[in-house]
Amino acid sequence: MAAKARLSTANFPVWTTAVCASAALLYMMPTLESLLIYDRTAIAHGELWRLASGNLVHLSPTHLGYDLGALLIAGTIIEIRGYRLFPLLCFFASMLVGITIFKFEPTIHFYGGLSGVVTAAVTYLCLHGLLEKGVWRWLCSALLAGLTAKIGVELMLGQSFLLATSAEEFVPVPLSHLAGGITATILFVMMRFGIKHA
Repeated sequence: MAAKARLSTANFPVWTTAVCASAALLYMMPTLESLLIYDRTAIAHGELWRLASGNLVHLSPTHLGYDLGALLIAGTIIEIRGYRLFPLLCFFASMLVGITIFKFEPTIHFYGGLSGVVTAAVTYLCLHGLLEKGVWRWLCSALLAGLTAKIGVELMLGQSFLLATSAEEFVPVPLSHLAGGITATILFVMMRFGIKHA
């Protein structure tokens, strides 16, 4: 019943559209991309915004397409179903992805892509789905199990599944996916047990 009420009063997915539109527009503006991309040297010299803004930068049309397609689906469902704190999820996932790469991947000098934020969105969606009933709950359970296995295998192999079927030459960063999943889990637990509903 609560799920139906949320669906009936749902708004247009404003945040999903804003993030996806920003990434698409940036891709068409190389000069602006150079000011926003994750750049280890620039970050070390105080340009801390790049920790988050680098997630919006894509250097490959295929990578952009994968990320936008996945985020449009996951983010739209999150917003339509009325799951709270999605803007905070996107912000904190972006920050944690950047911080994680800076701290644990010292050989990566440049990074771009929304895949960590996408992983956060899918994880957040699935965690909320576990609280509901019926087919949606089972679908979210299966998707969350598959996503967890994917991240685990990527961390062991040091390679993204997408690269196995793509001719694109970019270096995958499985830690960004782990950071996204952790962000979603922390925010979900905080919302569920620590942050009171308005």
